[in-house]
Amino acid sequence: MKRIIPTAERGLKALSHTACILGGWFVILLSVGICIEVFLRKVFNESLQGVDEYGGYALAITASLGFAYCFYEHAHIRIDLLTRRLPRTLGRALSIFAIVMLGVVAGLLGLQSIRLAQESQLFMAFSNTPLRTPIVYPQAIWAAGFCLFFVAIVLRLLHIFQSLLSGDGDRLGDLLGESTSDDGVEGSTRQGVE
Repeated sequence: MKRIIPTAERGLKALSHTACILGGWFVILLSVGICIEVFLRKVFNESLQGVDEYGGYALAITASLGFAYCFYEHAHIRIDLLTRRLPRTLGRALSIFAIVMLGVVAGLLGLQSIRLAQESQLFMAFSNTPLRTPIVYPQAIWAAGFCLFFVAIVLRLLHIFQSLLSGDGDRLGDLLGESTSDDGVEGSTRQGVE
C-alpha cells in the first residue's frame, strides 16, 4: 500500500502531462485554422465552416485537460499570505482543507459534465451549426478532463494522509506545495537568468 499510491500518482501525473500536451496541440491547430480562415476571408472572400465551433470545443477541452497538470505542478494560484504566518501544523491543516474543497468542486464538475454528455447522447444532440457535430463527443472529452482532475486530487489526498500517518513531514510539505519565501525568490531569479 505504501508504494501503490505514489506509483498511481506518478502514472496519473504522466497521463496529465500527456493530456496537457494534447491540449497544447489543440490550441496550435486552432491557431492554424483561424489563420487559414482569416486568409481565406480576406483574399478569396470564402470561409471555413466550423472554425469558431471547433475553437470553442478546443478551448473548453484544453482547459479541462490542463487542470490536473496544473494541480500536480502547483501552477494554480495560491494565496498563502495567511498560511505562511500561521504555525506549520495549522497552515498544513488549512492547505489540506483547501485541497479537500477543491476535490469537492472537481468532483461536482466531473459529475455534472458526465451527466451533460449522457444527456446529449440520450437526446442525440447535435450542434446548431451547418456542421451538425454530435455534441456528445466534445462533451465526453471535456468530462474526461474534469474526471482526471478529480482523480488527481483524490490520489494526492491519499498520498497526503499516507504521509501524515507515517510522520514524514518533509514529504507532506512537498505534497502540499510548501515553499519558503527564499524558494520563491530563488525560482524567480532562476527564471530571469534562463
